[in-house]
Amino acid sequence: MKLRVRLLSATMVFIVVATLLGLMLVHSVRASEIRQVDQQLETFLPASRIAGNAKPPTQPSSGSTPPVFNANHYSALYLAIITNGTRRVLSTPLGTKHAAPDLPTKNTTSLRHATIVTVRSTTGSLSWRAIRVTLPHAHSEILVAVPLNQVNATMRFLQLSLLLTGVIILAVLTATGIWITRLGLRPIAEVTEVAEAIVEGDRTRRVAGGQQGTEAGKLARAFNMMLDEQQDLESHLRQFVADASHELRTPVSVILGITELWRRGELRSGVQRDEAIHRIGASGAQMGRLVEDLLLLARLDEGRPLDNVQVDLGRVIRDVVADVVTTDPTRNVVLDAPSSAIVKGDEASLRQVAVNLVSNAIRHTSNDARVTVRVFERGDNVVLEVKDSGPGMTPEDAARAFDRFWQADPSRSRAGAGLGLAIVRGIVDAHQGAVTFASDVATGTRVSVSFPRRGSDRRALSVTNRDSADLPSGALDRN
Repeated sequence: MKLRVRLLSATMVFIVVATLLGLMLVHSVRASEIRQVDQQLETFLPASRIAGNAKPPTQPSSGSTPPVFNANHYSALYLAIITNGTRRVLSTPLGTKHAAPDLPTKNTTSLRHATIVTVRSTTGSLSWRAIRVTLPHAHSEILVAVPLNQVNATMRFLQLSLLLTGVIILAVLTATGIWITRLGLRPIAEVTEVAEAIVEGDRTRRVAGGQQGTEAGKLARAFNMMLDEQQDLESHLRQFVADASHELRTPVSVILGITELWRRGELRSGVQRDEAIHRIGASGAQMGRLVEDLLLLARLDEGRPLDNVQVDLGRVIRDVVADVVTTDPTRNVVLDAPSSAIVKGDEASLRQVAVNLVSNAIRHTSNDARVTVRVFERGDNVVLEVKDSGPGMTPEDAARAFDRFWQADPSRSRAGAGLGLAIVRGIVDAHQGAVTFASDVATGTRVSVSFPRRGSDRRALSVTNRDSADLPSGALDRN
């Protein structure tokens, strides 16, 4: 069932219920008013029987004197004595314009079981609550009645008030329905229309922004944000595939070219064949490193769990720096790290972070540049900082430093596919850490990563390349 039909059904149910409640209210108020009039009649009924036996004030007295009738006591009642079909009016209420009630069809002989009925007037449209009482000793009847003009006026006022209230409520419901339809249903219908257009292939369609602060407006903005993010994701995916294909094209071309040369028999000498095999191996290793990096990024993007053990980050960084100074003893690398800096995480991934940061600093600086590697505590975190004094980046290039397959200046890049810092960010994020990147053309580049601290020893160890013999050796992963 559509939401519009549901709203209309709910409105109709509300109108029916409100109408029934109004009718019940009118009936209850009228019954209460009638009950009060009947109580008034029952109160004056004993006195009215006395009035029926009373002598009017103008009648001459003879013998025993009956009670004298005083009409002022019955000014709110219609009181008349009926003898042989002749009605003698004793009292007429004010404001009735001499109207008289019809005789009730039933008479009452006992005051305990009085029958009070509603009758019409002999003339006019006034209605009465009346009772017809038999006077057994006087051989006559007495008619007592109360006009219902006040009750009818009250009921007309109540009915008019309920009618005006119903009209106002109906107008408010109509305006509210139009408002809800315009602000709520129309944007939803527009979202549906845009979604159908996108399914048909028009991915440029967007939902017009609704009013600020409304659910429809929030829905439109969330829907547009979802479409924009999806489009950006698809764009990044296409760019990622294009960049990966570009990086793989060179080694694949080398392998195919050498294979074609061998097939045509142009690799005749042993030296040529050895050189071809060497180039094939180098190209295969390059492809292998790229595939491993891509797989690592894919695992990080999927959020696969990493090992969660205690790792001495100080020992890891000392191993990485020892590999660097052993491989290239001419580089000026300074290490400042505590003897122990315990963090919790995956040791292989943390080692990958350290290798990538130090390798980038070495790769993108000249031989006379100074590279400083520090491990220190900052609050509840352990920070790994790699800083170089080589040529830094412009603000535009620094903003894209963590993009995949991106390199600031191809002429400065000696090797790599531009995935090092992207892998660093992915690993740091997986460890609930933080990474900051600052670069300036004049002063160089500084990269800092922080991990939650699990305890450390503040005794510092400063090492340069001249002390590399005292460091443990290891194999440096030249990512």
